[in-house]
Amino acid sequence: MKKLLLTSVLLCSVLFAVFSQVKAEPNPDFDPNFSAVMPVIKITSETGNNDFVTKPVAKHVTEQRKTWGDIRNDPAPYYENCKVTVINGDSQAELEAAEAKVKVRGNWTTDYPKKSLRIRFSEKQPLLGMNEGRKNKDWVLLNTYKDWSFMRDATGLYLGKMICPGYTSDFKLAEVYINGEYWGVYVVAELQEVCKDRVDITEPKKDYKGTDIGYFVEYDSYYFAEKNSFTFKSSGSLKDIKGKSVNVPPDAGYAIKNEINSEEQKAFIAKYVENVWKICYEAVYKKKFLEFDSDYKSLVKSDASNVYDCVSKVIDLDSMVAAYILAEVTCDPDLYYSSFYFTVDFGPEGDRKIHFEAPWDFDSTMGNKNFCANGKELHAAIRQWDVNHKTQNKCNPWMMVFVNEAWFQDAVKDKWHAVQADKPLEKLLANIDFATENYQQNFTADQKVWKNIGKNDTVGNELCKESAGCKNQQQAAERLKKWLNARFAYLDSIW
Repeated sequence: MKKLLLTSVLLCSVLFAVFSQVKAEPNPDFDPNFSAVMPVIKITSETGNNDFVTKPVAKHVTEQRKTWGDIRNDPAPYYENCKVTVINGDSQAELEAAEAKVKVRGNWTTDYPKKSLRIRFSEKQPLLGMNEGRKNKDWVLLNTYKDWSFMRDATGLYLGKMICPGYTSDFKLAEVYINGEYWGVYVVAELQEVCKDRVDITEPKKDYKGTDIGYFVEYDSYYFAEKNSFTFKSSGSLKDIKGKSVNVPPDAGYAIKNEINSEEQKAFIAKYVENVWKICYEAVYKKKFLEFDSDYKSLVKSDASNVYDCVSKVIDLDSMVAAYILAEVTCDPDLYYSSFYFTVDFGPEGDRKIHFEAPWDFDSTMGNKNFCANGKELHAAIRQWDVNHKTQNKCNPWMMVFVNEAWFQDAVKDKWHAVQADKPLEKLLANIDFATENYQQNFTADQKVWKNIGKNDTVGNELCKESAGCKNQQQAAERLKKWLNARFAYLDSIW
Protein backbone atom coordinates (compact mmCIF):
# COMPACT_ATOMS: atom_id res chain seq x y z
CA MET A 1 0.00 0.00 0.00
CA LYS A 2 2.82 2.40 0.92
CA LYS A 3 4.59 1.58 -2.34
CA LEU A 4 1.42 2.34 -4.29
CA LEU A 5 0.99 5.68 -2.51
CA LEU A 6 4.61 6.65 -3.19
CA THR A 7 4.17 5.79 -6.85
CA SER A 8 1.06 7.98 -6.96
CA VAL A 9 2.90 10.93 -5.41
CA LEU A 10 5.85 10.56 -7.78
CA LEU A 11 3.52 10.34 -10.76
CA CYS A 12 1.75 13.49 -9.58
CA SER A 13 5.10 15.31 -9.38
CA VAL A 14 6.03 14.18 -12.88
CA LEU A 15 2.69 15.28 -14.24
CA PHE A 16 3.11 18.72 -12.69
CA ALA A 17 6.52 19.03 -14.36
CA VAL A 18 5.01 18.10 -17.72
CA PHE A 19 1.92 20.29 -17.62
CA SER A 20 3.06 23.34 -15.64
CA GLN A 21 4.73 26.11 -17.55
CA VAL A 22 6.20 28.30 -14.81
CA LYS A 23 6.34 31.99 -15.75
CA ALA A 24 8.87 32.93 -13.09
CA GLU A 25 10.23 30.75 -10.34
CA PRO A 26 9.49 31.57 -6.70
CA ASN A 27 12.57 32.74 -4.84
CA PRO A 28 13.00 31.07 -1.43
CA ASP A 29 16.14 33.18 -0.92
CA PHE A 30 14.36 36.51 -1.47
CA ASP A 31 15.43 39.15 1.06
CA PRO A 32 13.41 42.37 1.49
CA ASN A 33 16.64 44.14 2.53
CA PHE A 34 15.07 46.50 5.03
CA SER A 35 17.51 49.26 5.97
CA ALA A 36 18.29 50.02 9.63
CA VAL A 37 16.97 53.55 9.09
CA MET A 38 13.46 53.83 7.65
CA PRO A 39 13.33 55.67 4.29
CA VAL A 40 11.34 58.89 3.91
CA ILE A 41 8.99 59.98 1.12
CA LYS A 42 8.05 63.67 0.95
CA ILE A 43 5.04 64.68 -1.15
CA THR A 44 4.47 68.37 -1.87
CA SER A 45 1.27 69.21 -3.72
CA GLU A 46 0.84 72.01 -6.23
CA THR A 47 -1.88 73.63 -4.13
CA GLY A 48 -0.19 73.08 -0.78
CA ASN A 49 -3.55 71.78 0.47
CA ASN A 50 -3.96 68.30 1.99
CA ASP A 51 -7.61 67.84 0.96
CA PHE A 52 -6.61 65.42 -1.82
CA VAL A 53 -5.39 62.90 0.80
CA THR A 54 -7.90 63.57 3.58
CA LYS A 55 -11.33 63.93 1.95
CA PRO A 56 -11.76 61.48 -0.96
CA VAL A 57 -13.66 58.24 -0.51
CA ALA A 58 -14.22 55.68 -3.28
CA LYS A 59 -17.51 56.48 -5.00
CA HIS A 60 -18.97 52.99 -4.55
CA VAL A 61 -18.15 53.13 -0.82
CA THR A 62 -19.97 56.46 -0.50
CA GLU A 63 -22.98 55.00 -2.30
CA GLN A 64 -23.01 51.93 -0.07
CA ARG A 65 -22.77 54.06 3.07
CA LYS A 66 -25.89 55.91 1.94
CA THR A 67 -27.86 52.65 2.04
CA TRP A 68 -27.07 52.60 5.76
CA GLY A 69 -28.31 56.16 6.27
CA ASP A 70 -24.86 57.79 6.12
CA ILE A 71 -25.49 60.94 4.08
CA ARG A 72 -21.88 62.10 3.79
CA ASN A 73 -21.04 62.98 0.20
CA ASP A 74 -17.26 62.86 0.07
CA PRO A 75 -15.47 63.55 -3.22
CA ALA A 76 -14.18 60.59 -5.22
CA PRO A 77 -10.38 60.16 -5.36
CA TYR A 78 -8.66 62.54 -7.75
CA TYR A 79 -5.07 63.18 -8.83
CA GLU A 80 -3.18 66.18 -7.47
CA ASN A 81 -0.03 67.48 -9.16
CA CYS A 82 2.87 66.98 -6.75
CA LYS A 83 6.64 66.90 -6.34
CA VAL A 84 8.05 63.79 -4.68
CA THR A 85 11.36 63.53 -2.84
CA VAL A 86 12.66 60.16 -1.63
CA ILE A 87 15.36 59.76 1.03
CA ASN A 88 16.60 56.17 1.18
CA GLY A 89 17.74 54.19 4.22
CA ASP A 90 21.28 55.54 3.84
CA SER A 91 19.90 59.08 4.24
CA GLN A 92 20.70 59.80 0.60
CA ALA A 93 18.32 61.66 -1.72
CA GLU A 94 17.23 59.03 -4.22
CA LEU A 95 14.75 61.39 -5.91
CA GLU A 96 14.47 65.15 -5.54
CA ALA A 97 11.26 66.96 -6.41
CA ALA A 98 10.31 64.47 -9.10
CA GLU A 99 7.10 65.41 -10.88
CA ALA A 100 4.17 63.14 -10.11
CA LYS A 101 0.46 62.91 -9.54
CA VAL A 102 -0.89 61.48 -6.29
CA LYS A 103 -4.36 60.30 -5.29
CA VAL A 104 -6.18 58.19 -2.71
CA ARG A 105 -6.58 54.52 -3.71
CA GLY A 106 -8.44 51.47 -2.41
CA ASN A 107 -11.96 50.42 -1.50
CA TRP A 108 -13.06 50.42 2.16
CA THR A 109 -9.67 51.71 3.25
CA THR A 110 -10.61 55.04 1.64
CA ASP A 111 -13.07 55.49 4.53
CA TYR A 112 -10.23 55.51 7.08
CA PRO A 113 -8.61 58.77 8.25
CA LYS A 114 -5.20 57.53 7.09
CA LYS A 115 -5.70 56.52 3.47
CA SER A 116 -3.65 54.49 1.02
CA LEU A 117 -2.16 56.46 -1.88
CA ARG A 118 -1.09 55.94 -5.47
CA ILE A 119 1.89 57.80 -6.94
CA ARG A 120 2.20 58.23 -10.71
CA PHE A 121 5.50 59.81 -11.71
CA SER A 122 5.71 61.81 -14.95
CA GLU A 123 8.74 59.71 -15.92
CA LYS A 124 9.71 56.18 -14.91
CA GLN A 125 11.63 56.08 -11.64
CA PRO A 126 13.28 53.41 -9.47
CA LEU A 127 12.08 53.41 -5.88
CA LEU A 128 14.04 52.27 -2.83
CA GLY A 129 15.77 49.49 -4.76
CA MET A 130 12.55 47.52 -5.17
CA ASN A 131 12.30 44.94 -7.93
CA GLU A 132 16.08 45.09 -8.41
CA GLY A 133 15.96 48.83 -9.08
CA ARG A 134 13.67 48.62 -12.11
CA LYS A 135 11.97 51.86 -13.13
CA ASN A 136 8.25 52.44 -13.29
CA LYS A 137 5.81 55.33 -13.17
CA ASP A 138 3.32 53.77 -10.75
CA TRP A 139 3.81 52.95 -7.07
CA VAL A 140 1.54 52.43 -4.07
CA LEU A 141 1.61 53.52 -0.42
CA LEU A 142 -0.45 51.13 1.76
CA ASN A 143 -1.80 52.70 4.93
CA THR A 144 -1.37 49.88 7.55
CA TYR A 145 -4.17 51.62 9.52
CA LYS A 146 -5.91 48.49 10.83
CA ASP A 147 -2.75 46.41 11.10
CA TRP A 148 -1.19 47.63 14.31
CA SER A 149 1.91 45.49 13.80
CA PHE A 150 2.52 47.40 10.51
CA MET A 151 3.87 44.09 9.16
CA ARG A 152 1.04 41.99 7.70
CA ASP A 153 1.27 43.35 4.16
CA ALA A 154 5.05 43.00 4.30
CA THR A 155 4.78 39.45 5.65
CA GLY A 156 2.19 38.31 3.11
CA LEU A 157 4.17 39.72 0.19
CA TYR A 158 7.40 38.27 1.60
CA LEU A 159 5.88 34.78 1.75
CA GLY A 160 4.43 35.25 -1.74
CA LYS A 161 7.87 36.13 -3.11
CA MET A 162 9.29 32.97 -1.54
CA ILE A 163 6.68 30.41 -2.61
CA CYS A 164 4.58 31.68 -5.55
CA PRO A 165 5.52 31.38 -9.22
CA GLY A 166 4.79 34.42 -11.35
CA TYR A 167 4.73 37.98 -10.05
CA THR A 168 4.57 39.19 -6.45
CA SER A 169 5.15 42.86 -5.56
CA ASP A 170 8.32 43.93 -3.80
CA PHE A 171 7.88 46.10 -0.69
CA LYS A 172 9.51 48.43 1.82
CA LEU A 173 8.41 50.46 4.84
CA ALA A 174 8.74 54.26 4.68
CA GLU A 175 7.69 57.38 6.57
CA VAL A 176 5.59 59.80 4.55
CA TYR A 177 5.31 63.58 4.78
CA ILE A 178 2.65 65.52 2.88
CA ASN A 179 3.13 69.24 2.40
CA GLY A 180 5.58 69.20 5.29
CA GLU A 181 3.15 67.46 7.64
CA TYR A 182 4.10 64.07 9.09
CA TRP A 183 1.73 61.42 7.71
CA GLY A 184 3.07 58.26 9.31
CA VAL A 185 4.44 54.85 8.27
CA TYR A 186 3.34 53.20 5.03
CA VAL A 187 4.13 49.99 3.18
CA VAL A 188 5.57 51.00 -0.20
CA ALA A 189 4.73 48.52 -2.96
CA GLU A 190 4.49 48.17 -6.70
CA LEU A 191 1.21 48.78 -8.47
CA GLN A 192 -0.52 45.58 -9.62
CA GLU A 193 -0.24 46.19 -13.35
CA VAL A 194 0.76 44.60 -16.62
CA CYS A 195 4.27 45.45 -17.80
CA LYS A 196 7.46 43.54 -18.51
CA ASP A 197 8.87 43.86 -14.98
CA ARG A 198 5.61 43.21 -13.12
CA VAL A 199 2.71 41.15 -14.45
CA ASP A 200 4.47 39.96 -17.59
CA ILE A 201 1.87 39.03 -20.19
CA THR A 202 1.29 40.12 -23.79
CA GLU A 203 0.16 43.76 -23.95
CA PRO A 204 -1.97 44.83 -26.92
CA LYS A 205 -0.54 47.53 -29.14
CA LYS A 206 -2.44 50.79 -29.25
CA ASP A 207 -5.88 50.32 -30.81
CA TYR A 208 -5.26 46.59 -31.45
CA LYS A 209 -8.58 44.82 -31.03
CA GLY A 210 -7.65 41.16 -31.53
CA THR A 211 -8.21 38.69 -28.70
CA ASP A 212 -4.72 37.10 -28.89
CA ILE A 213 -3.36 39.20 -25.99
CA GLY A 214 -2.75 38.77 -22.25
CA TYR A 215 -5.47 39.32 -19.64
CA PHE A 216 -4.98 40.27 -15.99
CA VAL A 217 -8.13 39.53 -13.99
CA GLU A 218 -9.27 40.10 -10.41
CA TYR A 219 -11.95 38.05 -8.70
CA ASP A 220 -13.67 41.06 -7.20
CA SER A 221 -16.99 41.90 -5.59
CA TYR A 222 -16.32 45.53 -6.50
CA TYR A 223 -16.30 44.60 -10.19
CA PHE A 224 -19.15 47.05 -10.86
CA ALA A 225 -16.85 49.95 -10.03
CA GLU A 226 -14.32 48.96 -12.71
CA LYS A 227 -14.19 50.17 -16.30
CA ASN A 228 -14.06 46.65 -17.73
CA SER A 229 -15.72 43.84 -15.81
CA PHE A 230 -17.94 40.83 -16.30
CA THR A 231 -20.01 38.27 -14.43
CA PHE A 232 -21.41 34.85 -15.18
CA LYS A 233 -23.94 32.65 -13.42
CA SER A 234 -22.73 29.41 -11.86
CA SER A 235 -25.24 26.76 -10.86
CA GLY A 236 -24.67 23.95 -8.40
CA SER A 237 -22.71 23.76 -5.18
CA LEU A 238 -19.29 22.73 -3.97
CA LYS A 239 -18.25 20.47 -1.10
CA ASP A 240 -15.73 21.84 1.36
CA ILE A 241 -13.06 19.59 2.85
CA LYS A 242 -15.44 18.63 5.68
CA GLY A 243 -18.10 17.56 3.18
CA LYS A 244 -20.36 20.55 3.82
CA SER A 245 -22.12 22.16 0.87
CA VAL A 246 -21.41 25.73 -0.14
CA ASN A 247 -22.98 27.45 -3.11
CA VAL A 248 -20.86 28.74 -5.95
CA PRO A 249 -21.44 32.52 -5.96
CA PRO A 250 -24.36 32.88 -8.42
CA ASP A 251 -22.98 36.09 -9.92
CA ALA A 252 -19.21 35.89 -9.64
CA GLY A 253 -17.66 39.26 -10.41
CA TYR A 254 -14.43 39.78 -12.30
CA ALA A 255 -12.54 42.97 -13.13
CA ILE A 256 -10.12 43.17 -16.07
CA LYS A 257 -7.14 45.03 -14.66
CA ASN A 258 -5.12 45.66 -17.82
CA GLU A 259 -5.99 47.96 -20.70
CA ILE A 260 -8.06 46.38 -23.44
CA ASN A 261 -9.23 48.03 -26.63
CA SER A 262 -12.45 46.35 -27.69
CA GLU A 263 -15.68 44.79 -26.56
CA GLU A 264 -14.57 41.68 -28.44
CA GLN A 265 -11.57 41.29 -26.09
CA LYS A 266 -13.82 41.75 -23.06
CA ALA A 267 -16.37 39.24 -24.32
CA PHE A 268 -13.64 36.76 -25.20
CA ILE A 269 -11.98 36.68 -21.79
CA ALA A 270 -15.36 36.65 -20.03
CA LYS A 271 -16.47 33.57 -21.95
CA TYR A 272 -13.05 31.95 -21.54
CA VAL A 273 -13.13 32.28 -17.73
CA GLU A 274 -16.72 31.03 -17.61
CA ASN A 275 -15.77 28.00 -19.69
CA VAL A 276 -12.65 27.24 -17.63
CA TRP A 277 -14.83 27.22 -14.56
CA LYS A 278 -17.28 24.89 -16.33
CA ILE A 279 -14.41 22.55 -17.27
CA CYS A 280 -13.28 22.40 -13.63
CA TYR A 281 -16.74 21.95 -12.14
CA GLU A 282 -17.93 19.36 -14.62
CA ALA A 283 -14.71 17.35 -14.25
CA VAL A 284 -14.76 17.27 -10.44
CA TYR A 285 -18.46 16.90 -9.74
CA LYS A 286 -19.82 15.08 -12.79
CA LYS A 287 -16.70 13.32 -14.10
CA LYS A 288 -17.57 14.86 -17.45
CA PHE A 289 -14.39 15.91 -19.24
CA LEU A 290 -14.47 18.92 -21.56
CA GLU A 291 -11.87 21.02 -23.37
CA PHE A 292 -11.73 24.02 -25.69
CA ASP A 293 -12.01 23.78 -29.44
CA SER A 294 -9.20 25.22 -31.56
CA ASP A 295 -10.37 28.84 -31.35
CA TYR A 296 -11.02 28.73 -27.57
CA LYS A 297 -14.61 29.86 -27.95
CA SER A 298 -16.57 26.63 -27.42
CA LEU A 299 -16.26 23.44 -25.41
CA VAL A 300 -16.06 19.93 -26.83
CA LYS A 301 -15.61 16.48 -25.32
CA SER A 302 -12.08 15.92 -24.00
CA ASP A 303 -9.94 12.84 -24.48
CA ALA A 304 -8.81 13.20 -20.84
CA SER A 305 -9.61 10.22 -18.63
CA ASN A 306 -9.30 11.89 -15.22
CA VAL A 307 -9.76 15.25 -13.52
CA TYR A 308 -6.08 16.11 -13.40
CA ASP A 309 -5.46 15.56 -17.11
CA CYS A 310 -8.58 17.53 -17.94
CA VAL A 311 -8.05 20.65 -15.84
CA SER A 312 -4.28 20.84 -16.33
CA LYS A 313 -4.96 21.82 -19.94
CA VAL A 314 -6.47 25.13 -18.81
CA ILE A 315 -4.94 25.87 -15.38
CA ASP A 316 -1.31 26.12 -14.35
CA LEU A 317 -1.73 23.85 -11.34
CA ASP A 318 1.62 24.70 -9.78
CA SER A 319 0.47 28.31 -9.44
CA MET A 320 -2.91 27.16 -8.10
CA VAL A 321 -1.29 24.97 -5.43
CA ALA A 322 0.99 27.85 -4.36
CA ALA A 323 -1.96 30.27 -4.25
CA TYR A 324 -3.93 27.77 -2.16
CA ILE A 325 -1.06 27.32 0.31
CA LEU A 326 -0.64 31.10 0.61
CA ALA A 327 -4.38 31.43 1.21
CA GLU A 328 -4.30 28.76 3.93
CA VAL A 329 -1.23 30.21 5.61
CA THR A 330 -2.57 33.78 5.71
CA CYS A 331 -6.32 33.13 6.25
CA ASP A 332 -7.55 36.16 4.32
CA PRO A 333 -11.11 37.21 5.31
CA ASP A 334 -11.51 38.78 1.86
CA LEU A 335 -10.57 35.60 -0.03
CA TYR A 336 -14.13 35.07 -1.22
CA TYR A 337 -14.59 38.79 -1.88
CA SER A 338 -11.74 40.60 -3.66
CA SER A 339 -7.99 41.07 -4.31
CA PHE A 340 -7.59 37.59 -5.82
CA TYR A 341 -5.76 37.72 -9.16
CA PHE A 342 -4.94 35.53 -12.13
CA THR A 343 -3.62 35.93 -15.65
CA VAL A 344 -4.06 34.16 -18.98
CA ASP A 345 -1.95 34.93 -22.03
CA PHE A 346 -3.11 34.29 -25.59
CA GLY A 347 -0.11 36.09 -27.10
CA PRO A 348 2.67 34.33 -29.06
CA GLU A 349 4.54 33.37 -25.86
CA GLY A 350 1.46 32.55 -23.81
CA ASP A 351 0.31 29.07 -22.85
CA ARG A 352 -3.41 29.98 -22.75
CA LYS A 353 -3.77 28.71 -19.20
CA ILE A 354 -4.92 30.50 -16.07
CA HIS A 355 -1.97 31.37 -13.81
CA PHE A 356 -2.70 32.49 -10.26
CA GLU A 357 -0.27 35.27 -9.36
CA ALA A 358 0.08 38.82 -7.97
CA PRO A 359 -1.11 38.13 -4.37
CA TRP A 360 -2.25 41.27 -2.60
CA ASP A 361 -3.94 42.93 0.39
CA PHE A 362 -2.90 41.28 3.66
CA ASP A 363 -3.77 43.88 6.34
CA SER A 364 -6.80 41.88 7.53
CA THR A 365 -5.06 38.51 7.40
CA MET A 366 -3.04 36.31 9.78
CA GLY A 367 -5.47 36.39 12.66
CA ASN A 368 -6.01 40.15 12.64
CA LYS A 369 -9.77 39.74 12.31
CA ASN A 370 -11.91 37.01 13.83
CA PHE A 371 -11.04 34.48 11.12
CA CYS A 372 -8.79 31.60 12.21
CA ALA A 373 -7.95 33.80 15.16
CA ASN A 374 -6.08 30.99 16.90
CA GLY A 375 -4.37 29.83 13.70
CA LYS A 376 -5.63 26.27 14.14
CA GLU A 377 -8.28 25.61 11.54
CA LEU A 378 -8.52 25.47 7.77
CA HIS A 379 -9.74 28.53 5.92
CA ALA A 380 -9.62 28.30 2.11
CA ALA A 381 -10.80 24.66 2.17
CA ILE A 382 -13.91 25.18 4.31
CA ARG A 383 -17.03 27.31 4.09
CA GLN A 384 -15.99 30.84 4.93
CA TRP A 385 -17.66 33.40 7.13
CA ASP A 386 -18.85 36.61 5.55
CA VAL A 387 -16.76 39.71 6.25
CA ASN A 388 -18.91 40.57 9.29
CA HIS A 389 -18.60 37.01 10.66
CA LYS A 390 -22.37 36.48 10.73
CA THR A 391 -23.03 33.74 8.17
CA GLN A 392 -20.79 30.85 7.16
CA ASN A 393 -21.79 30.26 3.55
CA LYS A 394 -19.04 31.85 1.45
CA CYS A 395 -16.14 30.52 -0.61
CA ASN A 396 -13.63 31.41 -3.25
CA PRO A 397 -14.64 28.84 -5.88
CA TRP A 398 -11.17 28.63 -7.42
CA MET A 399 -9.63 27.72 -4.08
CA MET A 400 -12.47 25.35 -3.16
CA VAL A 401 -13.11 23.31 -6.30
CA PHE A 402 -10.24 20.81 -5.97
CA VAL A 403 -9.89 20.48 -2.19
CA ASN A 404 -11.36 16.96 -2.12
CA GLU A 405 -9.26 15.66 -5.00
CA ALA A 406 -6.52 13.27 -3.79
CA TRP A 407 -4.03 14.45 -6.42
CA PHE A 408 -4.54 18.06 -5.31
CA GLN A 409 -3.98 17.28 -1.64
CA ASP A 410 -0.88 15.23 -2.55
CA ALA A 411 0.45 18.19 -4.56
CA VAL A 412 -0.24 20.57 -1.66
CA LYS A 413 1.67 18.33 0.76
CA ASP A 414 4.61 17.95 -1.65
CA LYS A 415 4.77 21.71 -2.16
CA TRP A 416 4.48 22.38 1.57
CA HIS A 417 7.38 20.01 2.32
CA ALA A 418 9.50 21.78 -0.31
CA VAL A 419 8.56 25.19 1.08
CA GLN A 420 9.28 24.19 4.67
CA ALA A 421 12.74 22.92 3.71
CA ASP A 422 13.73 26.56 3.15
CA LYS A 423 12.48 27.57 6.63
CA PRO A 424 10.29 30.51 5.58
CA LEU A 425 8.83 30.98 9.07
CA GLU A 426 12.26 31.83 10.48
CA LYS A 427 12.71 34.48 7.79
CA LEU A 428 9.27 35.99 8.32
CA LEU A 429 9.75 36.21 12.10
CA ALA A 430 13.24 37.67 11.71
CA ASN A 431 11.92 40.40 9.42
CA ILE A 432 9.17 41.30 11.91
CA ASP A 433 11.77 41.45 14.69
CA PHE A 434 14.07 43.61 12.57
CA ALA A 435 11.34 46.16 11.87
CA THR A 436 10.13 46.17 15.48
CA GLU A 437 13.64 46.71 16.86
CA ASN A 438 14.82 49.29 14.32
CA TYR A 439 11.66 51.26 13.55
CA GLN A 440 10.19 51.73 17.00
CA GLN A 441 10.59 55.52 16.86
CA ASN A 442 8.78 55.58 13.53
CA PHE A 443 5.90 53.43 14.75
CA THR A 444 5.55 55.59 17.87
CA ALA A 445 5.48 58.74 15.74
CA ASP A 446 2.72 57.25 13.58
CA GLN A 447 0.69 56.45 16.68
CA LYS A 448 1.01 60.03 17.96
CA VAL A 449 -0.59 61.26 14.74
CA TRP A 450 -3.34 58.69 14.18
CA LYS A 451 -4.02 57.44 17.74
CA ASN A 452 -5.70 54.32 16.34
CA ILE A 453 -3.92 51.53 18.24
CA GLY A 454 -6.14 50.22 21.01
CA LYS A 455 -8.97 52.54 19.96
CA ASN A 456 -11.96 50.33 19.24
CA ASP A 457 -14.30 52.95 17.80
CA THR A 458 -12.20 53.24 14.61
CA VAL A 459 -11.05 49.85 13.32
CA GLY A 460 -10.63 48.04 16.63
CA ASN A 461 -14.18 46.69 16.37
CA GLU A 462 -13.15 44.94 13.13
CA LEU A 463 -10.37 43.01 14.85
CA CYS A 464 -10.37 39.83 16.88
CA LYS A 465 -10.09 40.10 20.66
CA GLU A 466 -6.35 39.38 20.76
CA SER A 467 -5.48 41.94 18.08
CA ALA A 468 -7.84 44.59 19.44
CA GLY A 469 -6.27 44.18 22.88
CA CYS A 470 -2.83 45.31 21.73
CA LYS A 471 -1.71 48.71 23.06
CA ASN A 472 1.30 49.39 20.84
CA GLN A 473 3.21 48.11 17.82
CA GLN A 474 5.42 45.83 19.90
CA GLN A 475 2.45 43.97 21.37
CA ALA A 476 0.82 43.74 17.93
CA ALA A 477 4.03 42.36 16.42
CA GLU A 478 4.28 39.74 19.18
CA ARG A 479 0.64 38.81 18.53
CA LEU A 480 1.44 38.38 14.80
CA LYS A 481 4.51 36.24 15.54
CA LYS A 482 2.58 34.05 17.98
CA TRP A 483 -0.12 33.54 15.36
CA LEU A 484 2.38 32.64 12.62
CA ASN A 485 4.06 30.08 14.87
CA ALA A 486 0.68 28.48 15.61
CA ARG A 487 -0.33 28.57 11.95
CA PHE A 488 2.79 26.91 10.61
CA ALA A 489 2.62 24.25 13.36
CA TYR A 490 -1.02 23.53 12.54
CA LEU A 491 -0.40 23.21 8.79
CA ASP A 492 2.59 20.96 9.53
CA SER A 493 0.26 18.71 11.51
CA ILE A 494 -2.10 18.17 8.57
CA TRP A 495 0.29 18.44 5.60
